[in-house]
Amino acid sequence: MEKPFERVAIIGLGLLGGSMARALKATGQVREIVGYGRTQERLDYALEQGIADTVTRDPAQAVRGADFVVVATPVGLIPTLLDQLAGHIEPDAIVIDVGSTKESIVRHAESVLPDSVHFVGCHPMAGSEESGVQASSPILFENALCVVAASARVEVSAVQRVVRMWEGLKARVMVMSPGEHDMLVAAASHLPHLVAVSLCNAINGLSADNEKILPLLAGGFRDTTRVASGSPEMWRDILLSNREPISRVLGQFADSLQFLRARLDNADPGELIDMFHGAKEFRDSIPQRGLGALESDYELLVDVADRPGVLGEITTALGNAGINIKNMNIRHVRDLGGGTLLVVLEKEIDIDRAIALLEKQGFASKRR
Repeated sequence: MEKPFERVAIIGLGLLGGSMARALKATGQVREIVGYGRTQERLDYALEQGIADTVTRDPAQAVRGADFVVVATPVGLIPTLLDQLAGHIEPDAIVIDVGSTKESIVRHAESVLPDSVHFVGCHPMAGSEESGVQASSPILFENALCVVAASARVEVSAVQRVVRMWEGLKARVMVMSPGEHDMLVAAASHLPHLVAVSLCNAINGLSADNEKILPLLAGGFRDTTRVASGSPEMWRDILLSNREPISRVLGQFADSLQFLRARLDNADPGELIDMFHGAKEFRDSIPQRGLGALESDYELLVDVADRPGVLGEITTALGNAGINIKNMNIRHVRDLGGGTLLVVLEKEIDIDRAIALLEKQGFASKRR
């Protein structure tokens, strides 16, 4: 077993920082954790719950003596914190961040941190509907994709150590350059968010003239625009931190809309059907777990009625049969009529058994 980190400093004891502290402790990868935060109430909670061994509101004090530093604040605060920490981090320490953009952060870190410090950018794609250290969990990163994005200046051994750390938390790791990460995330995550925001703003303008549209904005519209409910401040910081890649993909999307409008103006049925076929073929080709190179899970789709206790019936039935559920969520909600539940199982061998068991309980289910 690899030697644990002696002292880990968590800069930002929120959902991600608190979950990292819990997970590192649970997996035996650290001997001591010191947590930094700006809110004393949250720090007291972290101390009382054993999430951190010591806490402080002084970031410089937090990193003294630490051989591993995790910067887990919102993206907009990371550069300023790195400026404050630069003169206090121990030589040969490994420093990571968990922000959702990478190139500007990595570039800034390398401009202010001593050459003896190893900075490795990270982006764990994990989260929760809740926020704060009170919502932290030791299993938040299990089966989550984590991108490790370091520049060519970082020693390979430091990058490998960070990769092993994430794998120890049961995350699925991809290694790429910071620039490649930002371009891919701009296309896969940031653009869909901006499309949802633009769609909401466009429909909001239409509804100002005709309120009859509001009852029509049912399940499909809410599913498509769900991400537009994210934190405005967080997304402002993400956009400002990743301006160039986002601007490029927005330009490509604008060209796609212009192409669509031209096909509509031509009123050519063949062009329209080709356009829809192309979109359908691409959508249907997307791997169910997002990246074909990553290990797939074993998934069921279960039709559920809208009644109290239905989720408990499913989890209890599977649990009593010794079938382990790795994850579950509602994939589609039919207004006032139930929905489709995605159930991720640990073992492929359990899929057929789960389907038969759920059928006996009155639930229609199938492999995904």
